Amino acid sequence: MTPPKFPRAARGFTLTELVIVMVIAALLIGSLILPLGAQQDLRSYRDTQQEMAGIVDALTGFAASHLAVDGKPYLPCPDTDNDGNEDRSSSGDCLSQEGRLPWNTLGIGREDAWGNRYRYRVTKAYAGKTAGFSLATAGTLRVCENSACSRYVADTLPAVVVSHGKNGAGAYNAGGSTNAPPAGDDEKANQDANNDFVSHAPTQGDAPGGEFDDLVAWISPNILASRMLGAGRLP
Repeated sequence: MTPPKFPRAARGFTLTELVIVMVIAALLIGSLILPLGAQQDLRSYRDTQQEMAGIVDALTGFAASHLAVDGKPYLPCPDTDNDGNEDRSSSGDCLSQEGRLPWNTLGIGREDAWGNRYRYRVTKAYAGKTAGFSLATAGTLRVCENSACSRYVADTLPAVVVSHGKNGAGAYNAGGSTNAPPAGDDEKANQDANNDFVSHAPTQGDAPGGEFDDLVAWISPNILASRMLGAGRLP
């Protein structure tokens, strides 16, 4: 009796096909195992980005719920003594335009995913407790593509928030002191206490602006004005 003939597809895998399947499986398993550190870094960046979006919302909410003596809204001052609260002089002005984010004042988390405090800078005219801001108030802060600020991402900003990333260079740490300063010019721009900040994709140390892994968020003046109008705080 002649045995039945089956088409090739019904015979199962050939040795070559099995080898190909095993190679593909090994590559897939390797892709899951090898970059665990990279996966953790990505998770930390995403968590910090989400938290920074919440910080911007919290700052906007603060302005909507706090009115200056003249009845206009205002933003909080930076925390200068590491207690989590904004710091003002007896006249109601900020002790400094830049410092730590006043996390306790805002009722939010105090550290980024790497355990460092967020840096916060506010335009003086937006943070007055005697005279608040109006639709005509102009921000003085800029976010640029490089330390020379030859091209900028956003300008006339009321406030900017910075996480100094995984390397933490120049960040305010949880102990209240400041980490060692960064080597690259672009990261230096985010901790040199002036009105210009830098934001771009992460780069290595051999890049023109040096190593960069900072995350930067800011309040848009137009969105802030819209929120204040919607809340009935302006004009």
